Amino acid sequence: MSTGTMTTTQHSNQLLEELVAEEISFQIDQIAEDLQREGWPIAMVKRFMHVAVERLPE
Repeated sequence: MSTGTMTTTQHSNQLLEELVAEEISFQIDQIAEDLQREGWPIAMVKRFMHVAVERLPE
């Protein structure tokens, strides 16, 4: 496939990926805000999230 050429399916998949990523990002922001309100520093919040992602099943 040449650079810049995208099929309709690839374009749809990319849009879906961006939409889902945006929703996940929104949820992560909410979790981070909640943890910070509980007094956790952002560095720890990021570490918690990193560990959680590492534990996701394959």
